[in-house]
Amino acid sequence: MAKNAKESLKILASAKALQLLVALLFLSMGMLGFATGSGVAGELSRELSNMFGGDNEILLYVLSTVELVCGLILGATFFVPSIPAKFVSTSLTAIWIIWIVLIVILDILTIDFGRFDGSEWLAWIQQVVLHLIVLASIMQIQKS
Repeated sequence: MAKNAKESLKILASAKALQLLVALLFLSMGMLGFATGSGVAGELSRELSNMFGGDNEILLYVLSTVELVCGLILGATFFVPSIPAKFVSTSLTAIWIIWIVLIVILDILTIDFGRFDGSEWLAWIQQVVLHLIVLASIMQIQKS
């Protein structure tokens, strides 16, 4: 029985399970952006609009669409094995580049580190670590 439990846990930690979870994450982020204007797409569009100007709403829809497309690609490559390997590899590279840009903008460029107090540092560390966990998962998916 203990062996079955270990096998079940290995399935949850597999690259395929990570791929499905990251696909669901991107799909939900994209839908949340369209439905409420919040989430990562909303935050990123606000920050980019503040940095460079421009229409926040159009940027929100573009970013939400990118998130949805990333989720669809990850989901499609999970369920449709006949997708060419070159397309999958290029798509995964684009997805992790997008995620790195998101990390740089949301976690480094738009943060005023001089105004942080104790609890804000902890919230920032939590956000960075969560973003890095997603990045590591994307890299793990690409490796497999």
